[in-house]
Amino acid sequence: MNLVFMGNPSFAVPALEKLAASDYQIVAVVSNPPQKMGRGKKISETAIAVKAKSMGLHVIQEQDLNSIHFKRELEQLNADLFVVVAFRILPKSLITIPKIGSINLHGSLLPAYRGAAPIQWALINGDEETGLSTFFIEPKVDTGAVICQDRLSIRPDDNYSGLSERMGNLGSDLLLKTINLIESGSNSAIKQNHNKATLAPKISKDMTIIDWNKPARELHNLVRGLTLIPGAATIIKGKRIKIQETRVGNDKDGSNYLPGEIIAIKKSIVTVQTGKGFLLIHRVQLEGKKTMDIGSFMNGFTLNIGDRFGN
Repeated sequence: MNLVFMGNPSFAVPALEKLAASDYQIVAVVSNPPQKMGRGKKISETAIAVKAKSMGLHVIQEQDLNSIHFKRELEQLNADLFVVVAFRILPKSLITIPKIGSINLHGSLLPAYRGAAPIQWALINGDEETGLSTFFIEPKVDTGAVICQDRLSIRPDDNYSGLSERMGNLGSDLLLKTINLIESGSNSAIKQNHNKATLAPKISKDMTIIDWNKPARELHNLVRGLTLIPGAATIIKGKRIKIQETRVGNDKDGSNYLPGEIIAIKKSIVTVQTGKGFLLIHRVQLEGKKTMDIGSFMNGFTLNIGDRFGN
């Protein structure tokens, strides 16, 4: 069976590796073109493009998915199946090009968390379980019939980076299982119950700003869902920092303190009042600097009891 693989981030790399090691033929890998990234605006390729080129695979880096030239290029590949993992929304004109159709690996138990950021939202919402789904792609995003699903527990110390890595590895096995079922003709895709659908929209810049009036548990889950990228940000003494590891303190009365106010400082912990309870900060990242534990951060940046985050 001839496959065209489409993907961008590191989440998709295990799936590409798994399929490349199988008996299936990857006739092309489609990924985004190189882009300027980071503060230095260095030109960088996607994780999938880098991996595919290192494996000697034919790589197509296309910006305009509606390009007639791109459509013709895909048609000439004579693919049986398009396999999409964390790429972009395919136009209807591309979905039906392969003989069998197009499938997607999605980081949730559909119909839950349809959209661009399912892993992040599961963490932000404090879920204790998530999963992965493979499904046949239809024009409306994440609505196609589900072929296979697999569940996994969310650990208390999981953040987006760690959970995404575990899910990427698990998803590679699920994807290979799915394609095996399709090839054998034994797959029995099940229509989604659209009435039970929930959404996981793209993380906006506004969402990354910490609102210290919210409860500590909610802020802790926000930090988990946004770490390492894009990061949950706040201001302290005029400097923008990202909070990257926290714990939840108790919910005892903090009426003597303002939300965002530092109420205790230890060598490796800074305790901050929130709208309900205390948030214990363990790791941070000053804008333009590397991530560091809070103790190392305070070696070069003075924090005092009574200082207030968010100002």
